[in-house]
Amino acid sequence: MNTEIQEPVRIFVGTSPNGEDAEAEMVLEYSLRKHSSRPVDITWMRLSRDPRSIWYSGKYGRSGWRTRKWTTPFTGFRWAIPEACNFHGKAIYMDVDMVNLHDISELYSLTFEEDKAIMARPGLKSSYRFCVMLMDCEKLKTVLPPARKLQRLKQGHRQITDMLLNSNYIQTLDPRWNCLDGEDLAINEIWHLHYTKMASQPWKPAWYPGVTEEHARPEIADLWFQYKQEAMAHNWWPKKPDPPYGAVKIHLRKGRKKA
Repeated sequence: MNTEIQEPVRIFVGTSPNGEDAEAEMVLEYSLRKHSSRPVDITWMRLSRDPRSIWYSGKYGRSGWRTRKWTTPFTGFRWAIPEACNFHGKAIYMDVDMVNLHDISELYSLTFEEDKAIMARPGLKSSYRFCVMLMDCEKLKTVLPPARKLQRLKQGHRQITDMLLNSNYIQTLDPRWNCLDGEDLAINEIWHLHYTKMASQPWKPAWYPGVTEEHARPEIADLWFQYKQEAMAHNWWPKKPDPPYGAVKIHLRKGRKKA
């Protein structure tokens, strides 16, 4: 029996800790479940004050995850996903600022080449975009540092991405699974849409301290609102975490787009 067919699609989503992205979470989850032909198991990765949580970060970053150099409230969490899965099976990572338009189980069912452990779309030059990934959790056990070590790395995300880019572990993923703000594709050609420019995200997350602006493609912004209305028409509502984490600061860089 093929147990993968019976198991849900395991998805980890990086999101904000106080409900700033609650509407975005609702839209993303609704779109994933709407299009998936298999059950979906979503873990919301958000900062926690609970020392028992793998996402724990203590006051002023003195214990748990060190987040002061992060560009989002969840930047480094993605590299602890294999450990959160007990180094078993596959997992998909994605940022919260997305809308799914195609059956996510098709991404989950892709087959890794023998020496590969991560699938991600190409970025500029020889880089990759790690904001949507399919991960082989078992293979990554010998590639990634343990979570307790990741937590203490102030530049952990950059260090891990640099290491991976200099390795042979990455398999190229079709860019339609991580379409950046629509690019030059028609909506019916996009599989998974990423609102990567934080300044123009339709829901205007409260944790973003920069100047907001209108999206370069109005129909792409309108699509998010269409999914929001559709979700709420099906009795979906934004849910905020209880208790909230508290104040969060991010390391903003000019013209920032997420990796």
